[in-house]
Amino acid sequence: MSDDEWLDVAAAAERHSCSTKTIWRHIRQGSLPACTGKVSGRDGRPVLKTLIRVADLDDAFGRTAQEDHVRKIRASAPPLTVEQKIAIRDVFLEHLLEREAKQVSSRSDDVPA
Repeated sequence: MSDDEWLDVAAAAERHSCSTKTIWRHIRQGSLPACTGKVSGRDGRPVLKTLIRVADLDDAFGRTAQEDHVRKIRASAPPLTVEQKIAIRDVFLEHLLEREAKQVSSRSDDVPA
């Protein structure tokens, strides 16, 4: 999600694992800028909603630890080599074949003789 996107209060609360009351409290206290805008409702009619920019939300609450962790890993991780991609593919294929063999085996065990 880019920093230029806007979220309503419910989505903002979900993004930062808090209640909508917490979001409203930050808006009332002035620590979280918000604006009211018309958006399309479920039935297509315009609905007034309080909207919060993602960048402002992240500034007020801080980015989540998981997002920072993933960002650091992606920035520092070198791309996979062809050999690594082949090794990963082989492991996945082996796993899928083992799982399929277990399913076939369990089906044959369930069939009455």
